[in-house]
Parts: sequence; C-alpha cells; structure tokens
Amino acid sequence: MLINTPDSAQAGEPSDAAIIAARPGVLHQPRVTLCGSAGFLFEAEGEMCLPTQERIWKLTRLLSDNAFVVDAQPGMNNLLVITDGSLTAGDDLPAYLLSQWRQLTPGWQAQQTLEIPVVYGGEYGCDLHDLAAARGLTPHEVAKIHASAEYVVFAPGTTPGFGYLFGLDPRLATPRRDVPVTRKANATLLIGGMQTNITPPAQAGRAESTVTGWHAIGHAPVAPVPFDLQRQPPELVSPGDRIRYLLTDVIA
Repeated sequence: MLINTPDSAQAGEPSDAAIIAARPGVLHQPRVTLCGSAGFLFEAEGEMCLPTQERIWKLTRLLSDNAFVVDAQPGMNNLLVITDGSLTAGDDLPAYLLSQWRQLTPGWQAQQTLEIPVVYGGEYGCDLHDLAAARGLTPHEVAKIHASAEYVVFAPGTTPGFGYLFGLDPRLATPRRDVPVTRKANATLLIGGMQTNITPPAQAGRAESTVTGWHAIGHAPVAPVPFDLQRQPPELVSPGDRIRYLLTDVIA
C-alpha cells in the first residue's frame, strides 16, 4: 500500500483531526472520520469556496489511481472515500488524506460552459414572488440577478443530474423551508440557502413532481438530459464545469 505515512507531528502540536470551530459547521483544520467499516469522510477546513473545492476535485482524482479505492465522491467541502476493505492496521488512510491535502493547490480547468435558456416564474416557478418579496426585490430583479451569474458544478447531486451549483448572488440566498412542499420537477430552477439547482427534465417513468424544501423560481423549457446511460460518458456535466442561465422571459 502507498498510504503508510509516518507520524510527522511534533510534540505539543494539535492533532490533524482536531476540530476548532469558528462557528457550527466550520472547521479550522481538516478532519477524517470513519464511515462504516470501509468508508472515510474527509472534511475540509474553512468556508465553502471555489479554491477549496478545486482541491477536493484534485484529491478525488488522486485517489482514483489507488486500487483499494472502490469509489470517491466529492461533496460540498468534503469527500467520501469507499475502500474495498483490504486496508490493514498499518495503512493509515486518514494520515495519507491529510498529508496529500496539504500539498494540493487550487486550480482546475473547466471542460465546458453549458448555457440553458430559462423562463422565470409561471407554474414551475411558483415561489418567485414570495422569494422576491422576502429579499426586498421584484420578480424581474430576481431573474436578472440570477441569470447574471456563472455557476460552477461543485459536486454530484443526490440524483444523477446537473449537480450542486455554486455561485449564487448573496442577495438571493434564501433559507430552505422548515416544512417541505410539493413542486413540479421538470427542469425546474430552485434556490435553497446559498445554492441553486435545476432538476432533470421530465422523462417517461420519472415522477412529475418532487417534495422539496427549496424554492422554485423558474423552468428551462429546452434543458438537455443531464444523465443518459446510452451516452458516453453518461454525465452531461462534471465537477468544475460551468452553467449559465439565459433569461428568456419572466412570468410575473
């Protein structure tokens, strides 16, 4: 195994896995925790931001070269590593992850920028008015602000699709609902907290609606299918790719 890493910590220094939170959910130092019998969760320090996420993608790619890694899935400011269970007591994967993390620098070459025309409001964007009012904006202002940004695919989503997108203007950040609601799920544009997302377009066999705590603000009438097993690769976008929404209309 290549992950035998000698302990280089000096006496009196804090552990690499120490958690010193500036506030809940934010780490001063990275940590690795065990998930089940063969999984490890790496969590990065600091706020969620593009330079940190670029290092997460590099760490993911680095792990893919190791035979003992079954899967490595980047999340938002974290990375889940699933091994084949062959690691022994002498194979210190947490130390290896932390050591590699220190050596990685930000930087990533995006493969593509995907442009998706969007209609804000209407039956698919039924939360646009309420979100605009909560943010002290008009529906047209929300649409203009949202469509003016370039979003980065930070991590795969909970279902195969466009993934979690980073780059939402802070003026549009809106907490997720305490009580989820039912919304149409046909290339529906959503906002939840500091993130935005778009659901896959309607397909045969897929539910026409979804239960969500996010806020529906629009719809992409001609959105491409983001995941198709008949396509190689099946994913339309990968972490690091960009997505731009083209404002075509606002139904206010």
